[in-house]
Amino acid sequence: MAELQEPVLKPERKGSREVPEICQDSQLMMKFREYSKMLDEKNDKYERIYKTSRDVTVRSKRVIFTLHRIPGVTEEVKENLMSSAANELRDIEQTLMKHIAMELRDEDPHQFVYAYTSGIQEYIEALSFHYFLMSGTIVSHNEAQKKVTFGDGEEDKADVVPLSVLLQPKEYILGIADLTGELMRFCIKCVSTGDFDKCYKICDILKTMHGGFLSLGYIPAKELYHKMMVFKSSLHKVEEACYSLQLRKSEVPADMLSDVFEMYDADENHAHFM
Repeated sequence: MAELQEPVLKPERKGSREVPEICQDSQLMMKFREYSKMLDEKNDKYERIYKTSRDVTVRSKRVIFTLHRIPGVTEEVKENLMSSAANELRDIEQTLMKHIAMELRDEDPHQFVYAYTSGIQEYIEALSFHYFLMSGTIVSHNEAQKKVTFGDGEEDKADVVPLSVLLQPKEYILGIADLTGELMRFCIKCVSTGDFDKCYKICDILKTMHGGFLSLGYIPAKELYHKMMVFKSSLHKVEEACYSLQLRKSEVPADMLSDVFEMYDADENHAHFM
């Protein structure tokens, strides 16, 4: 038997005519090429901002690790560590953050927020941690925004938009939520080194922050729900540590309290480096 042959498809016809080919030099094709170039440039910029944001995350973590070395050191070493952290934060702002701000110049920053959201949150965490150790308070949104706003020598002109990285309230809130975990770890270390006043102060400020977070109501950020669960756990551990400290500090010498709180410190160091 003869093999059946597949029918040969003929080009479609529109009425009695063949569909004409599109001219590559037509205005339509020129517009498509223009849009394609714009999209490529936007994607390239997004990738550059994302890579810079990763550098911000890494260097901000180094600031946090530096600040965690403070409990138990001498006043001179503490000043050196605080100065080192301040210099690192300033370098992050003047190099990496300024680079992101320059990329966002003449652009809608909302289109690129997700490219640097992780970096700005980590930066806010490091900045607020250092700010708390300096002043005993939490850095405000306006103060944090000023840190990532840069002049270009034309500040006196009213029509000049300042060079800045957009710090949305959501990113600020998420960064402050991460700070609570660092304060809890710092508190446990302060207990083990005998700095009891700092432990009580951290407990008070965490309670205040918890009340502030509860007053926010609904925030369209799925990350915040998980961070609030971690926040509650951190607050519970700090409260339990302060309660145990209040009961036992009259019975146990200060240099032996590290054994009492060893389980807290060990658990948090393990969780921090997971």
